[in-house]
Amino acid sequence: MTDILNGFDHLIVDIHSKDLHEQISKRLKIQYLSYYSPSEFKEAKGIFFGPYFRIIVSLPVQIKQKRKNVHFIVNTGSPKTYICKEVYESFGLTTSDSTVHSILLNNIFTIIHLPPSDSHFNDINILGTEYLKIAHANLTIDFENDHISLFFDQPIPISIQTIPQLNIEGIVGLGIIAFALFLIFKKNPRFIFSIAVAFLSYEIFYFTQMIQDKYFKYF
Repeated sequence: MTDILNGFDHLIVDIHSKDLHEQISKRLKIQYLSYYSPSEFKEAKGIFFGPYFRIIVSLPVQIKQKRKNVHFIVNTGSPKTYICKEVYESFGLTTSDSTVHSILLNNIFTIIHLPPSDSHFNDINILGTEYLKIAHANLTIDFENDHISLFFDQPIPISIQTIPQLNIEGIVGLGIIAFALFLIFKKNPRFIFSIAVAFLSYEIFYFTQMIQDKYFKYF
């Protein structure tokens, strides 16, 4: 079957669920779908596996306050990230309602997809390039020394230079507005309080809509 979201099917026939539970878990020294306490880590060490030298890493997945170790095939040919039905069911969830879900993947909010049931990768998990980009990930592959590391950089802090600078006119204008509000407050405190409540209500409504549009537009 062709993956409608990406326009092609991921032809991965050399790795299956049994491999994730047994050989891959043994080599990673992390049991597949075992519970995981820390929410994230800065480096995930991976392995090569199978005749096609698939790149495998394990990352913590959190769904509804539960966190488990999930093994992924790093596939730079896939923009999307996929988590198979077995992983969902291990969290006590059903997958019949939607093929798109939201999770915390290494403590990063991520939109992930369910592999089509008749695809060639319906029992494995794929880590796509969209997640790697959002997570500021640095993938290091050393074939000679059989070494793989997936580093997660810290978000770039907002510097003082990125804060918009007010010009003289802006400062004077803000001063006049502040002085006018002060005079109104002395004469009618309730009026200022009403304005503050209305402004706060608008900000809460705007923030809620922004979160819904950004994170839940797929549902």
